[in-house]
Amino acid sequence: MYVKILAILDPFAAVPVFITLTEGFDPRRKDEIVRKAFIAMCVMVSVFTLFGIWILNFFGISLASLRVGGGAILLVLAFDVLGEAPRSKKLDPEEIAVMPVATPLLVGPGTMTTIILLVTENNTMEGYVAVLAASLLAVITAALMLRYSSYIVSKLSKSFVRGLGRFMSIIIAAMAFEMIKNGIMEWLSALS
Repeated sequence: MYVKILAILDPFAAVPVFITLTEGFDPRRKDEIVRKAFIAMCVMVSVFTLFGIWILNFFGISLASLRVGGGAILLVLAFDVLGEAPRSKKLDPEEIAVMPVATPLLVGPGTMTTIILLVTENNTMEGYVAVLAASLLAVITAALMLRYSSYIVSKLSKSFVRGLGRFMSIIIAAMAFEMIKNGIMEWLSALS
């Protein structure tokens, strides 16, 4: 479960985007962003593990709608990073931490959907505990990668990191379109 959730969180892809979004921020501000993103991610995976199915049902939200909405947010993030002056630099660390870093960059519709499916497959008290533990461990791993992203990047050239960030934003845009397409396909198949 841990590996599956970590793969969906994909902190490896998030590091260059995080570096691009926080370029020019002092280390304390970056640490604050990581800390707040970590707390937000812990809350999100815990809530979705324990109450995800009921939340979606309560609001009448299908997994298809979750994919389309999350895909749209990811698409905006991708264009934001591709632009010369990302809008998120004008936001305070708390806003950047929750959106776009915690969600949808790391804990997005794919993570939420994966957690809900794992809970559905392991619908026992032990299953809930296992999914929650795996989710929290994956979040800890992602937060540590963000926390030490400056060190990772210090071993690489600045132009390489900037190029990698732009490349990853193209990948994120492609993921966003894929999520939107899959959500629309689910809607269409439900209509037929």
